[in-house]
Amino acid sequence: MPCCLRHAVYGASPRHSMELLMNTFGEPWIIRHTNYFSDPAAGPDELLNDATEWLHYAYNAIKLLAELAHERGSIDAHRLPIMLDGIAAFIEMGTRCTTQAHLRMQWQQQSA
Repeated sequence: MPCCLRHAVYGASPRHSMELLMNTFGEPWIIRHTNYFSDPAAGPDELLNDATEWLHYAYNAIKLLAELAHERGSIDAHRLPIMLDGIAAFIEMGTRCTTQAHLRMQWQQQSA
């Protein structure tokens, strides 16, 4: 089991399907309501590894966006904000992991 759990918090009851959520709220709503929950037993190293993983996701999404722009010569203006919101969510998740790792390192130093 991974040290950290990633959950998308949709704010709806479990009886709603993903399709209903997509139709009701749309992709941007889901991206804005995504949270990161870490395992309380995770150490700074595991959290920093997760931060690196989130930043790799952001990097690869940016590379994909650049490839699409290069191949097509233009980008779909309706999809671009959604992609940029997704990249921002990846970066935010990485930032949260790094912040938690830093706080846990400080806590470990003070208790030692």
